[in-house]
This record gives sequence, C-alpha cells and structure tokens, in this order.
Amino acid sequence: MAGDSSSLNPGEDAAEASRRVSAFEQSGDPADLWPGLGERARVAAARELERITRQVLSGRSAQVSGDFDAYALGVAGHTTGMGPVVGRWIEDGRVTAGEDVALVFARHLDHGRRRAARIEREVLPAIDALLERRIPVVALKGFHTSRAYFDEPGMRRISDVDLLVPPSRVADAEKALASVGFEAQGPAHRPYKRDWIGPGVDRRFFSVEYADARSSWALELHASLDRVYNAGTAARLDSERDRTTPLIVAGRTLAALEPELLFIYLACHASQELESMRLLRVFELIRVIRDGSHPLDWARVRLLLEATGAGAFVYPACSLVNDLVPDAVDARVIDAARAASTWAARHAVPRLAPAGGSLDERGILRQLMWTRGVRAILQRLFRVVWPAAITRPDHVIPGWRARLRRLRNGLLTFSAPDEHAD
Repeated sequence: MAGDSSSLNPGEDAAEASRRVSAFEQSGDPADLWPGLGERARVAAARELERITRQVLSGRSAQVSGDFDAYALGVAGHTTGMGPVVGRWIEDGRVTAGEDVALVFARHLDHGRRRAARIEREVLPAIDALLERRIPVVALKGFHTSRAYFDEPGMRRISDVDLLVPPSRVADAEKALASVGFEAQGPAHRPYKRDWIGPGVDRRFFSVEYADARSSWALELHASLDRVYNAGTAARLDSERDRTTPLIVAGRTLAALEPELLFIYLACHASQELESMRLLRVFELIRVIRDGSHPLDWARVRLLLEATGAGAFVYPACSLVNDLVPDAVDARVIDAARAASTWAARHAVPRLAPAGGSLDERGILRQLMWTRGVRAILQRLFRVVWPAAITRPDHVIPGWRARLRRLRNGLLTFSAPDEHAD
C-alpha cells in the first residue's frame, strides 16, 4: 500500500510520521501527510464510508465498493475516525469487503483495541490518585462514550482522556497527577483546561494513517463544561455540571454526564471541531440517541438548550445527524438551534456532509459561523489572512505559502463549499 510504514522499525515509524506532520504544518498540503493520495480520492473514500455507515444504521448489511483503493479507504478510516468501527462491522459480518480492504480495517480495529487497553492501564494511577484525595471526577467524551455507547472501547478512537474536576479542587488535582508522575504540557487555558502526559507515555506519533497503539495520548484535565468558540462566544454548560450518572471504569466509580447533557456537550464539541473525525462524532451522537438503556428525553434537551444558550452551537452537529439518519433529532430541537444560529451558519451548515470534505475547502463563511457583530467579524477575518500560528519571523514565509496555496484551492472563498457535490 502507498505510504504503508508497517515494515519499518518503531524508530523509523515515528521519524516518518513526524516528518510528514512537520511538512504538513509548513505547507498545509494534505499530500505531505499522505504522499500519492490526492484529496479527491481521500474524500471519495470517506464518502464510501459514509454510505456504508448509512446502510448499517438503517439495519442493512453493506459491501465496500471495489472501486476504491485500500490505502485511500484506510486513510479515510483514520480521518473520519471510523476505521475501528468499520473493522468491527467487517469482523461481525455486517460489512463485507475485499481481502486487501478487510486487512486494512482489521489493523484499525486491532490498534484500537490495544490502544484502548493501553490508555486505560496508563491512566488508572492518575484516576486512583484523584479518587484517593476525594476529588470528584467526571469522565467526558470518548472515555465515557466508548464504554457506555459502543460495543467495545476499542471502537471509539481517542487521543485524550478528558476528566472534569471541580474548580475549587484544581490545585489538589494537579498535585495528585504530579504525585504519580504526570507532567503538565504548557500553561492552563481559560476556563481551566490543561494537558498532562503520563510517565510511561511514549510522546511520539507512529502513524498518520491509523491510530497506532503506540502513539502518544494525553490526560486533559478540565474544570468547566463551558466551550468557548470565539472571544465572548461560548456554550455555557457548566451550570448543569451536576447532572451526572455513575460510570464504572476498571472497578473504579467515576461520574459521567446524563444523556441529555451528554448529547448537548458532544454536539457542541462536534460542531466546533468539524475537521476532526466528523463522521465518528456524528455516529457517536446517533448511538447516544438510540441507546435503549439511557433513553433521551427531547423535552429535557430543549430545556437545557434554553438554560445554557447552546442552541446555536449544536446546530451543525444536529443537522449532520439528521443527514445521516433522517429525523433522528427532534424537529423542535433542530428548528430552535437553526433559529439561534448566525446567518453564516444557516448558509454553511446545509452544505456540510457527514463524512466531511476536502481539508482545503472550508470557505470564509464556515469560519464565521460563531461570530456576531462587526468588530468580531473583522477580527476573525484578520485571523483568516494572518493566522495566530504566524508568531515568529521564520513562520511568515511558510505560513503565507500555505495561505496562497489554500487561496488557490478555495479555502478562502466567501461562500461555504457544498460538500455534497464533491
């Protein structure tokens, strides 16, 4: 397979992954991440995974088309986050594929399983240290949903373990983590959020084609559920942080968000991070909606959206869920979310596809979805043409090369691209 590094030794794997990521950061060109794989081919493969997901969610079996290269499908499995899920479907017989494709997704699933087991093993000392100090711990996002809403944890790809602690216990939590060898990575953000790396964690990345079991992971410590989109624009969810339910992890009792708050929290996250594992995040929301053991109360969802002012921030994710599974989200939730959104969001969201589009084609209006007011819009437009990443003189030329290339490829067009037309 093009770009396959499985024959390399661990050091060579890490060096090659690092080289590709560094080149991509300089150029912004996806071809530097996946040599020989064009963006159109990757997007087409992602749409094939979207088609398969639609069929499985409708209760039908599916077959992977033979029109797609196994390497392209494998990279699409990585960028959409669906690699381990499709691997499990093939293993269970819900999806059939040619031998070369089946092997690619079996690798995704194998690494997903080994990675989930490794992360749990390496994070338990931190969890124990927090619990020993009687610090309440709420498991967020994938560390929760992989156990409660997926057939097995290894199906839900994660790179971070997100844990929420009370603001008044942040100092105690940091001491607890440090006591078992975790190290903070950089300063804390506001509201408080900080990455911590465990003592046994290899800090390298070993692949840009699948979530290698050996690759780095972080414990992301939070003190708030609020999610900031732009300056002065945030989903104020932290007032509802006490809406929790027990979650057992390796015999330890943690807390997790109740279904309605979980749905809103995940939808806010998916809407903000549209370029990261979009199809998996949409699939995850559908699992939350459909879970019979944790039934979702749409009336409570609507009340929470009103109380937190989060309607505008769930609109993209809810729209994508209904694209993948029609009418999965309550119509009144969708209508209220759309009404609370900006004009830019109402323009851009219908043009989004569940599996995503080209990394080069986002358009200015998609980047303005959360921005209100002339001053805020001007500030955001300035960041489009002069990104915050350009902070040093030696960043200017590489940064502007990436800008110019993306200008040519449509990133900075005014209208949001229609991903359904790709």
